Amino acid sequence: MNDIMSVLKRLGWPGLIGLMLLGFGLWVEYGWTPAQQAKTAQLEADARRLRHELLADAARLDASRKEGREQGGVAGSPQAAWQALWRGLPDDAQRVALQKHVLLTAQERGLVLNNVQYSGQMEPWLDKQSKQGLWRLRMSMPVEGSYPAVRAWLDRLLQQPALSLDALELQRSSAMSDQIKAQVSVSLWWRQGGGQR
Repeated sequence: MNDIMSVLKRLGWPGLIGLMLLGFGLWVEYGWTPAQQAKTAQLEADARRLRHELLADAARLDASRKEGREQGGVAGSPQAAWQALWRGLPDDAQRVALQKHVLLTAQERGLVLNNVQYSGQMEPWLDKQSKQGLWRLRMSMPVEGSYPAVRAWLDRLLQQPALSLDALELQRSSAMSDQIKAQVSVSLWWRQGGGQR
């Protein structure tokens, strides 16, 4: 113990600071850096997996379209595809439920939504048989939460045929945190009765 104290006395304050910096450097090199590299590798693996999933989905969709064209089905005609989509859209009586679905599914995932902005408009398309138009409600909102929660929320939303994702911006304040801030814009679509707004 006396040997250590005598070494510390000989080093003085500059030596002690140097030893602390050396210890910090060793911790960064052998503790912090490998952990960050592991996180980076995991994020890269997630991105590759997502890319492969998207490519596989695109290939399945292409095959489905090709099969539909060959069988003369819905995918064979743009008009028939549009009619099938039109029939699958909800009517204006379900608009409140659609909006609640977006907000409640975010709440279920523990996400924080602040200041949701709404803007709606009648799109220039009218079904001549039913005299119904196509209404689009845009919801733009800042979202805060963990990356997995935001991703799960968006996955759940995109299962709705009456919802489209218009824009997504992600921002992370610290590389060590899994908490992100996102700006999300979605559109809800429904059949609107003629003349009603």
